[in-house]
Amino acid sequence: MTEKYQTYTLADFIQDDAFIEWAKSPDAAGDAFWQQIAALYPHQKEVIAQARQTILNLAELSRPAFDEQEAGLIWAQISGQMDEMPVPARAFRPSWLRYAAAAVVVLMTAWGIRHWYRGPETLYAQRTGQIENVREEINETRAEKIVRLPDGSQVTLAQGSRISFSESMDGTRREVYLSGEAFFDVKRNPSKPFLVYAGELTTRVLGTSFTVRSFEEENVASVQVRTGSVSVEARAPRKTQSVVLSPNQQVSFFRKEERLSMGLVKAPQPVIPQAELARFTFNNAPVSTIFDSLSKAYGIEIVYDKEAVAACRLTSSVQEESLYEILGVICEAIEADYQVTGAKIRISDPHCN
Repeated sequence: MTEKYQTYTLADFIQDDAFIEWAKSPDAAGDAFWQQIAALYPHQKEVIAQARQTILNLAELSRPAFDEQEAGLIWAQISGQMDEMPVPARAFRPSWLRYAAAAVVVLMTAWGIRHWYRGPETLYAQRTGQIENVREEINETRAEKIVRLPDGSQVTLAQGSRISFSESMDGTRREVYLSGEAFFDVKRNPSKPFLVYAGELTTRVLGTSFTVRSFEEENVASVQVRTGSVSVEARAPRKTQSVVLSPNQQVSFFRKEERLSMGLVKAPQPVIPQAELARFTFNNAPVSTIFDSLSKAYGIEIVYDKEAVAACRLTSSVQEESLYEILGVICEAIEADYQVTGAKIRISDPHCN
């Protein structure tokens, strides 16, 4: 009796009496039966879930609040196509759900099921739909867009991105919802944490600056810290992971693998004023002193063998070079190599004359 479900399509499931009854009014027996079907035919597990959600959405549309006139117009538009469809061999009752199911089959092939029901399609849509007094800002230009939040924080919104937040932000937490990419310069308020929800990532801070990138069509979402520190949580179906980031650190979340990976940003920036960094001058100074100074200036741990560089001395100054350019000059002088490993920089094989 269950063999037929092996080849069922989505359209078959949403026209099956037993399946419709279970989807609308689940019970222990029905749960056990359809779990058994999913176990027998694993390739049908996702189809069963989609079919059940489709029936629930159709049931929602059948409520009195649904615009019956609009439904009639939709039906009139597709009824011609319905006449051309082959009639299934098995009989079925002429109820509203039957007609709706048949309409879904047509719309799936013509425009896709999203044109039939208006349900939230993304985490961003689901979350922002629950905010009271919501305000949304969208950047549809090619330039960056500056958005000032009610708490005094500032958001630089990248092209094709959007954020939503409460107009008042008068709760115990300051919450912002992001789809896309934005740089946040958060006003410090230890008594009122600031949270950014972006896809699977939740970034929590008190007051700092950082960038979040989470485009829903991309496999990788990321958070990059400019100043201060933030905690980032990635909540995925199989596991939840969290990390704490410091300046010039970033974390990437790979959606398909549900994996977090920490590292350094592409172009680390000093955590001290640029003018102060530019005054760094080393005259026949121990290389260990130079490494330690750079580590403090950029907030990045530089790992090296103190004994191996004990005899290394160098005369150098910092001008407009980037951190990696500075390290390249130093390593060339002492015949060493540097490598970025996770959120650290490692110096290897120094040779001092």
